[in-house]
Amino acid sequence: MSAETTHQVAVPETTTVPTENTAQRCKNCDSELLGEFCHICGQQDRHYIRSIFAVVGDLMGEISHWDSRFYRTMIALFMRPGFLTQEFVKGRHASYVPPLRLYFFVSLFSFLILTSLIDFTQINTTDELTDEQKVATEQALTQAQQELDEQQITAPVPVPTIPIDTSENLGDLTISMPFATPEQEAMIEEKVKYLLENPKLLVQRLVSLAPQMMLLMLPFWALFLKLMYPFSGRFYLEHLSAALHTHAFLLLSLSILTVLSRGSDYVTSVTGWLIVSDVVDWIENILLVWMISYMLFTQKIVYGQTWGWTLTKFALCGIGYTLLLTTAFILMVFIGILTA
Repeated sequence: MSAETTHQVAVPETTTVPTENTAQRCKNCDSELLGEFCHICGQQDRHYIRSIFAVVGDLMGEISHWDSRFYRTMIALFMRPGFLTQEFVKGRHASYVPPLRLYFFVSLFSFLILTSLIDFTQINTTDELTDEQKVATEQALTQAQQELDEQQITAPVPVPTIPIDTSENLGDLTISMPFATPEQEAMIEEKVKYLLENPKLLVQRLVSLAPQMMLLMLPFWALFLKLMYPFSGRFYLEHLSAALHTHAFLLLSLSILTVLSRGSDYVTSVTGWLIVSDVVDWIENILLVWMISYMLFTQKIVYGQTWGWTLTKFALCGIGYTLLLTTAFILMVFIGILTA
């Protein structure tokens, strides 16, 4: 009995040793984590206080998303009108890049391509162009006057002149703005004169402002779509997602057109093969037709109305978008002049 009692006492001593609980707990509500996200409060189990290199790496990963999801999104964006918007509205977010993140990436890529391929050195000043036109016109008019004199035409022939001379007209430039003081008007006049003498600077400034203006224009375009489809039962964010997807497609298409155009010019100039330019022209025309068709099919697929209503509203949207784009361009020029 004593041995049995000793054995029974020894067993609990070896099995009741307290063990440390190594399960991860939520830093927000202290609940035990069953996965990456807390099932109680929803907070992600993520450490934000860490090395700056880790933060930069995560940021680049968030922007680019170079994985299967990214390539799947880009193919759907270019080949399937309205598909990404429908998937986003249905709540299928894990398989595709979100609309805003997709637009930011495509916008960054597109404007890098456009700005790198624009040759600002080919922009001539108006002074040189005007002088050449004046000399050529004066020579032609002088020769015509001599021929008329030889034919003994007694009626006086008026000789027109070109009243375009930037060196003289710039000095007479006046700008009147109702909400500006005389000092502000004088400052704006000086900037306009300077930019007219150096048009390359204005073009560079407009190109640098284009991404910001496009981003500011998107909410207004989504509001216009909301007004065009008042009884569709869709929320404003659904229209905004459609606007983000279509503008991402347009920017991507413009980038492809620019690369094709510049690439064909380079190959033709190096090899002398004119067939390359002809083939690229056909591809560009097909892509332009696809851009217009893409916008029409997107409007038909996303909103699901009849073809009659879709074509009518597509035409109205074209007019509205032209007005919105014109307003944005005027505002961009005005900001470009003030910040030059």
